[in-house]
Amino acid sequence: MRVVEVEPVELEISNFKKRRASEEDCSRIIDFDCIITVGGKPRILYKQIDVDTTPLRWAVKNIKYGTSTRTDGLKTTSAIFGFSPRNVLRKDFCSATAMSKANPKPHYIICNFSKELTKLYEEFFPETIKYHYELADKKVRSEWKMEGTPFTSGIVNKNNPLKYHHDSGNFKNVLSNMIVLKRGVSGGRLSCPEFGIKFECDDNHVVIFDGARILHGVTPIYKPEGEDTYRYSVVYYSLEQMWKCDSVNEEVKRIRKVKKEREFKRFRE
Repeated sequence: MRVVEVEPVELEISNFKKRRASEEDCSRIIDFDCIITVGGKPRILYKQIDVDTTPLRWAVKNIKYGTSTRTDGLKTTSAIFGFSPRNVLRKDFCSATAMSKANPKPHYIICNFSKELTKLYEEFFPETIKYHYELADKKVRSEWKMEGTPFTSGIVNKNNPLKYHHDSGNFKNVLSNMIVLKRGVSGGRLSCPEFGIKFECDDNHVVIFDGARILHGVTPIYKPEGEDTYRYSVVYYSLEQMWKCDSVNEEVKRIRKVKKEREFKRFRE
């Protein structure tokens, strides 16, 4: 495995965060398997995997996506999978994501594929994944984790040129695992301006990195119209909010109690 040592630069975050990633932001393209190191310490893995992704490809093509428009007019299309924490305004209880009910077979395939990426995580970042497992086992009940991995949740991005951001809500000091499925499109590189590099993100390529600490964005995606072309990224991570989740039975009891109290309060008002 080729090793590429980089020296991070101090960024003026306000010049990058929440703006669109551009090809001009980073001059160096990484289009070969490698480990990115800083001071000799591995920080990012970029690697093509020799695994049959046909089932995963079928799965991401057969799920329901939601599309939202950002304030700058940038549309994003995505779907979450795995497990989701409580949300007081929308769903005040922990549960599997909506995909598990709406598209159960694709959901199973996507979640199960996390085991393949976990193998790479273990091979190239043994100390980090050991800590990740220990934290997940200590903080998260087994029913809220993808089997055989420390991950609780994930997202599928469909043709999304994402603005620069740090991932929020993830476990600290652990790594997210991402695989890209790509056909017939150009662009869509993962840009990391702190390191002055952008990853080509070709088909069947994996990126393992700390998205909570490393600023990143996705450059524009150029997709021919009327053809079966796409760029999907499937990202696996662990959410801190899942620490608050009780067992499934306890979550059911809790939400029933909360709903009863709310209804009683409305009645009194």
